[in-house]
Amino acid sequence: MATIISYGSQAKIPLDPFTTAITVAGIPGAGAGLATAQVNISPANPASFSSRVELNGSFSLTALANSQFLVIIRRAGVDIYRSFYRFTTITDIQLSAQWVDGAYIGVHNYELVIQNDSNLPINLFGPISFTATAIGGEGVI
Repeated sequence: MATIISYGSQAKIPLDPFTTAITVAGIPGAGAGLATAQVNISPANPASFSSRVELNGSFSLTALANSQFLVIIRRAGVDIYRSFYRFTTITDIQLSAQWVDGAYIGVHNYELVIQNDSNLPINLFGPISFTATAIGGEGVI
């Protein structure tokens, strides 16, 4: 039976696209950390020895025509998920990123990041959320 071992999340105050937005500069390689989450896979819990971490992120953005960017999930500063997006027209969209990580015993810090890959700015607005759920137990993996 599956058991939730640890849960971490961050939800940022919803940003109103008409008054407030986070802008990622129009410089290739420029990025912004959107949210973080932490889980603790404890060796004291027997379910930890067959565990996985389910990661879910969500945010909204406005992208200009011909803009392109990467959505990245990092564990301890190392990319474990990358997804490339390119828009040919001005686009308002809500994006979701989902990934399952086969993390080992210990404390793990995850980060949801957007990285610009064009010379055009990207405007992000809310809500921005990111969750990490460590699940373990018999039959999980």
